[in-house]
Amino acid sequence: MTAQPHACVRFRRAIERRALWLAEDAARELPNLPLEDALQLVHLYGERGSPKYERAAMRWLERYLTEGSPRLEHFAEIAGELAKRDV
Repeated sequence: MTAQPHACVRFRRAIERRALWLAEDAARELPNLPLEDALQLVHLYGERGSPKYERAAMRWLERYLTEGSPRLEHFAEIAGELAKRDV
């Protein structure tokens, strides 16, 4: 049995509770954090005013481009929303 299911549950609980350090800890244990979950972590960085926010947002945008099939307009909208939260 691996620690992955447990880390996934801990990540979701930490996100629900807005507990940044706990979410980061659980995310580190996951071999591949799903794109949607990664975005939740990016938003939590922004809410907390973390200096990690900009780098995490940029990494998320890179993943979104490679893993998704976004239209240019949608990508620009998301990038703009992330830029508004920049700390």
